[in-house]
Amino acid sequence: MRKKRPRDYIFTDTIEMEEYCRAHFEDYHSDTNFSCNVTQLSAGTLRTSTICAPIKDVHLEIFKTNQTLLYEEEANTRSVAFCWIDKKKGKSHDVSTIISGHKMQLHSIAGFNRINKTGGNIWDVVGANENLCCMSLKWEKLQARIHRLNAFNAYAKLEECIGIDSDSHASKQLKKLFNDHFSNQPVKNLSSSFYDLAIACLEDADDNSSFGTARCESIELIEDLVKLIHEDRSGLPPITLSEITEYLDSQKESLNLICKSTFKMGVIELVKRIRLEQARKAYSSPHMPKGLKIFTRQRIAHYYGFKNWSNFERLYYYSFKENPLQTIERVSKSVVGIKSLWGGE
Repeated sequence: MRKKRPRDYIFTDTIEMEEYCRAHFEDYHSDTNFSCNVTQLSAGTLRTSTICAPIKDVHLEIFKTNQTLLYEEEANTRSVAFCWIDKKKGKSHDVSTIISGHKMQLHSIAGFNRINKTGGNIWDVVGANENLCCMSLKWEKLQARIHRLNAFNAYAKLEECIGIDSDSHASKQLKKLFNDHFSNQPVKNLSSSFYDLAIACLEDADDNSSFGTARCESIELIEDLVKLIHEDRSGLPPITLSEITEYLDSQKESLNLICKSTFKMGVIELVKRIRLEQARKAYSSPHMPKGLKIFTRQRIAHYYGFKNWSNFERLYYYSFKENPLQTIERVSKSVVGIKSLWGGE
């Protein structure tokens, strides 16, 4: 089977990343509306890179960022994701990436629980300078193959788990096949091999060296919390922390504990980071004239809860290493359509 040549992409803006993700998902599932949000959680200038090398019915990608990112997307019933950290290029100390609530280790595979969250949102924390390998399989084809092989344990894992920690032979073979694909090693029946090895990984996940992580209340709470922070209320100001806790029927102390254990920051800081990102996207929007963005930049900050402009400017510069006006000027000079970004594809 002839495969596409790996394509390299570099992004310095979260809007570019979101456009890229939407375009690739729509290429993979042409009749699906896909939405996602990317938030920069750490402070500094953003630079991300991804290598994409899809084949028929399999989307394959290696993603790396110099900043910690919160990535959210709407769950879907079309595809199942298998994600892991590249051991060769991963950091020697603890990994900081979390995939769909599963705290990643260097032998973890996670992300395949998305089929159970129809209508909900899925969140990942992508650690800085960690190579994240992502494989997306078409659920309809995977399901048919599971039934054909009578792989009932694999099906149960997809239903129950958000991730597995395993050094099984199948998981090693899957990662080797992935690496061979990106190093242009010739492989026969490549698409079928990815499906078979993914099923084998799930089937082998009950041996003594493997364990899975099930969904829990804290994972659900984080998903609902992050979705609420992003919620567009048709012209009303963003939801307040008091409204969030009331809606979730949870105490602020509980939310703080969960946020600190997941994001290494309290809920107030998490809200602030997401709101800063929302403001930056407003300043970076290609759909609003430059003059209007300059004229309304203080109102945009106020809308997202930053009532003191001087404090907002300082916080914005600390987070993104440029002030709002510089963001507007930079975007206006270097607006590149997604087609141009991909070389006309």
